[in-house]
Amino acid sequence: MSTRPGTAPKSKLVERLKEISRGSPMPIGFGRVAETTGPAMLIVAVIPRNEVALVEAAIRAGADAVALRIHGAATDLLASTGDLASEEAAIAGALAAAGSFAMIGVIIGSAGPVTPAEINRLAGFGVDFVAAYPHLTPANFLELSDVGRLAVLDQTGGQLARGINDLSIHSAFVRTPRPIDSPREMTVLDVALTRAAADAIHRPIISLPSWDLRPPDLNVLRDAGIEAVALVGPRPDVEAAAVEEMVRVFHDAVARLGKPRGRRVALSEVPVVLPRVASGADTSEEEEDEEDDG
Repeated sequence: MSTRPGTAPKSKLVERLKEISRGSPMPIGFGRVAETTGPAMLIVAVIPRNEVALVEAAIRAGADAVALRIHGAATDLLASTGDLASEEAAIAGALAAAGSFAMIGVIIGSAGPVTPAEINRLAGFGVDFVAAYPHLTPANFLELSDVGRLAVLDQTGGQLARGINDLSIHSAFVRTPRPIDSPREMTVLDVALTRAAADAIHRPIISLPSWDLRPPDLNVLRDAGIEAVALVGPRPDVEAAAVEEMVRVFHDAVARLGKPRGRRVALSEVPVVLPRVASGADTSEEEEDEEDDG
């Protein structure tokens, strides 16, 4: 079994993530470069139920990709889903509904063991990408062809990050850990751990926020070098209108971000330091320096 990175994936999502990771082209000398029309980040909608109406709502609102789930556990954001056999018709319906307007993928959840046979069958469904938890997924996942192979990571420790970088994994959904007493909004720790993940994982990252995501948070994620954000839910029992509204709000926020920054540029820039009001002593010293220069 080959575990080393092989041929380039035939996944549109992975290719678009890589383009964002490279960032906008820079001019050389006095030459001009073509304008980049792609967004600063991609939006991946993880819908609460595997229903065509929810897929269509996410696409109408501007989602770049939609993720369905198999073996999905019930959460406060998502309903439970069955195994591949029970969700096969829903996946086929989603692919037909999306057409060429969005990329459809499957996330293998944590509600039951996925079998090697299910892994092999997924490759023939026509989905664009398959994402899975490494500790729950048979190793033949690494041999899937014609799809993007994505990991779902709940922690990004050194050994795991190094291992992911050495495997034929094309991208990763990343959820950074946070203390249970953290407030619901993004914190300084969330920012620090997100930047650390972007530095450690040498693959495009789709952020799975563990806090209550707000549109201004996208600026922070972009500046940390994150290529995409996952919008989850928003609740297990919502109708299509709620999914459409959730995606539309963040789609509009992405449109205001401008061009892609690129992972290397984002992580190499010096953090912004807010201006400090100079004291009277500082002002007098600057004035004396100016007189001496005169």
